[in-house]
Amino acid sequence: AEEANTWKLLHCLYTDSITEHPESLNSIVTEITLSQQTLVSALFRSDSELRLLQLLVDWLEASAAYQEEATQTSAPVIGNNIHWSNTLHQLLIGTSLFNKDKNKAMVTCMDPDAARRQKKTIHSDDQKDDNDLCKRIFTEVRCGKFKDAISLCISAGQAWRGAVLQGWILLHYLPREDPNSPLQMIGNPSRDLWKWCALGIANNVAENVHYRATVGILSGHLSSTIPACQGSWEDLLWAHLRVQIEARVDKFLHEHHATADANTTSADVLELLQSELQVEELSLQQVFSAVKSLMDGKRESYYQTCQRHLMLGHIRAIMQDSLQWLENAEERFIRFLSHLVLVLRLMGKDPLHDIGDKILEKYVTQLIDKLIDGSVDCPELIAYYTSTVPVARQIVLYAELMDHIHKSEYRQGVVKAGLSAGVDVAASARVAIKKAITDIQQGYGNLDLTFTQTAAVEKDKTLISKVISSLEWLSLISNQLEEALWLSNAMIR
Repeated sequence: AEEANTWKLLHCLYTDSITEHPESLNSIVTEITLSQQTLVSALFRSDSELRLLQLLVDWLEASAAYQEEATQTSAPVIGNNIHWSNTLHQLLIGTSLFNKDKNKAMVTCMDPDAARRQKKTIHSDDQKDDNDLCKRIFTEVRCGKFKDAISLCISAGQAWRGAVLQGWILLHYLPREDPNSPLQMIGNPSRDLWKWCALGIANNVAENVHYRATVGILSGHLSSTIPACQGSWEDLLWAHLRVQIEARVDKFLHEHHATADANTTSADVLELLQSELQVEELSLQQVFSAVKSLMDGKRESYYQTCQRHLMLGHIRAIMQDSLQWLENAEERFIRFLSHLVLVLRLMGKDPLHDIGDKILEKYVTQLIDKLIDGSVDCPELIAYYTSTVPVARQIVLYAELMDHIHKSEYRQGVVKAGLSAGVDVAASARVAIKKAITDIQQGYGNLDLTFTQTAAVEKDKTLISKVISSLEWLSLISNQLEEALWLSNAMIR
């Protein structure tokens, strides 16, 4: 999943980089508008830094949605048009003979604020259902499925909770066909007032941790969201980025001249909000530093480090870190790094070409080392990756492949694949033959005196057979037949 997420991130970043965007807000907003949504949409199109933050949030939410769909870890929420049905049942039977276990600590009203107002509890089963619902709502918001979160509240009989969550939506006036018809509005004209009220929920430690986190992230309150992130790198990054976006949007709506007519917040409400909600504007690098400090000692995975460098545009740092990763990373990660190098080269972003070559060589060697029975199923694959390294190394690596292929029926395919990929197969064949000759020379010069005569003879046969077999490579290359014949005669003599 981490590898797939990294490719999706790279695709998002590259797509945005090649898309044309307006240079200024004034080139988009050419007339007065009362729609906050229209203004903010124009801001995202013209502000590259803000657009990057939103792009990363969208990526994090899409990744979380995919992971959630694949694992199905959230507790199911049972649809019920009546909330707190168990509590309601207890209230309805009241002091009747059937209610022998009456709980005096239970609420006597069914409104959402009853528990807090009366300082009493609801039925334990309802409390568990509420906890499951709040966790699921947070998960839906974390996955970018805000509308699903609202639908979940309604299906659980808690439409009031869904109404609370919708207070952050920007004010927008729908277009009219008839200029004389009344304006149709969506969103919240009292958005800042809602935020100030939402801070009361976000700061209330008696509230469910996931409900606090949900209200907190929608209102731009970071500290209430962090406990629900549980030290997860992705969740913490998502929370920080969402809050940064919210703070920048609010600042724009409160200060920019283009929003003067769209700002519906009175001065006293704005003063209240700003006194309780102060968000420091951080750069992306500062966001990552803040996330690192909250990870409870956990370290980034190699993929997460790559993702961070990609977000920051630090391609050189990826290449430098790769030198250390090559020594102890898993084979799968080496494969990912090799393809990342190839893609970055296609994008024209490969600042340290020599390190990229080392990564690709490591991957080719890894593919060759897996060939253990003298055969190869897909020589085209190895030939292609071999062709991506410098010519001198191509010859050596392909010779190594030839040295691993002992079965004749696979050799023609290896030669054909190499020629198709542009590898100097003839030079590689000569290197493979020289290696076989060197092996036999070393074998004769280092015979173990404790060998029996039979063992020595068997060893000689193996070495000689390997040399003779290696000559077959040249016979498979049309313009190398004469050299193959010459080498054969030389060996016989």
